Amino acid sequence: MTDLERRHCIFVIGTRAQLIKVAPVVVECERIGLPVTLVMTGQHQETMQDLIEEFGIRSPQVPAVPAAERATVRSLLRWLPAAYAGVTRCIRALRTDKPDVLVHGDTLSTLIGAVAGWRHGARVVHVESGLSSGRLLDPFPEEILRRLVFRFTDMAMCPSATAMEYMRKRHRAVVIGTGGNTIADAVAISGAAAIEPDAARPYFVVSLHRFQNIYDTRRLRDLAELIERVAELAPVHFILHPATRKRLAAERLDERLKAAPGVTLSPRLGYSAFLRLAAGAACVLTDGGSNQEELAVLGVPTIVMRERTERPDGLGGNALMEAEVPAGIVAFLGAGGHARLRRAPVPGGGDSPSERIVAALRQ
Repeated sequence: MTDLERRHCIFVIGTRAQLIKVAPVVVECERIGLPVTLVMTGQHQETMQDLIEEFGIRSPQVPAVPAAERATVRSLLRWLPAAYAGVTRCIRALRTDKPDVLVHGDTLSTLIGAVAGWRHGARVVHVESGLSSGRLLDPFPEEILRRLVFRFTDMAMCPSATAMEYMRKRHRAVVIGTGGNTIADAVAISGAAAIEPDAARPYFVVSLHRFQNIYDTRRLRDLAELIERVAELAPVHFILHPATRKRLAAERLDERLKAAPGVTLSPRLGYSAFLRLAAGAACVLTDGGSNQEELAVLGVPTIVMRERTERPDGLGGNALMEAEVPAGIVAFLGAGGHARLRRAPVPGGGDSPSERIVAALRQ
C-alpha cells in the first residue's frame, strides 16, 4: 500500500456554503486517487444532495446525525452535542492510520470537526484559514468560532498573504498559501461567468441571513422597507435562506413583502442557478461572505450588507460596504452608481487553489 493510499481525507461538512467551497477540493482528491469520506453533520439539509450531484462528487457520505434545517438558535443548541458525538464516532469508525480531518470556514460544524479530529490525533486541516475581522464579536458568532478553530489547526490553508501572516504570528500551524479562495474553482464549474446582464431589463438580487441582520427586529424591518424601495427602481429577487424565511414569518414581514410590487420571494436556489441569477443582476445586496467572494470572481456590482467584513474580495473593485454607499442605497442605485462598480472577472492561471491544497495534503 502506498503512502497516498494510506492517507485518508475526512471532510467534515455541515452547511451549504462549506460544501460548495470544499467540493472542488474533493473533486481534485478523487481525480488523483486520494481516498475521501464526507462526514455530514446535518446542520443543513436543503439542497445538500443536489450540490453533491451538481459537482459530480462520488466519495462516500457518512451522516453524523440525521440532516435537518437547523435554522434557529434553539435547534442549533440541541443539535450541537449530538453532532459532535456523531462526528467523533464517524472518524473512529473509518479506522485509518493517517487521517486528515478537513474543516472549512467558521461555522459550528467547523469547530466540531476540528475538536473531534484533534482529540482523535488526526492532522486537522483548516481550509480558508487565517481570516479575521479584528473584532471578537463581529461578525457573531463566526469570529469567535474561527479563532477557536485556529487553536486546533495543524495545517492552515490560507487564501491570502494577510491570512498567512495572521496565522504565522499567532498560531503553531503549518501555513500554506493557496493563491486564492476555492470559491473561484466552484464558480468556474458553475459556468456563470458566461452570463451577462440585460441592460434593457435590469433587476436586483438580495440575499440576507447573518445573525445581526435577521435576529435584530428593528434591523430586519428596516431591511424589508429597503427591499420595497429598491423594488420601485427595478424588480428584486429576494433569495430566502431557511432562517431568514422563519424570521420574516415570525415578524409578519413575509406577507408584506409578498404583496410588495416588484418583489419576488424565492426559495434557496441550486448553486449554479443562483450564480447565474446573480451574474445577470444589475447589483446584488448580500451579507454572505461566500457571496462576496463569488461576486468578486464574477465582477458583479455588490453591496455588502454588514458593518465590516473579514474578506477583502471585491472591495475597492466591484464591491462596497453598506456604510460606504454614498447618499444611501436607494439613491445610489437610482442614480446608477452601481454601474461604476462593475469590473472584469478575476483572471485565472497557474495552479488552482484546490490543486494547491491537495498538493499540500500529499506531503
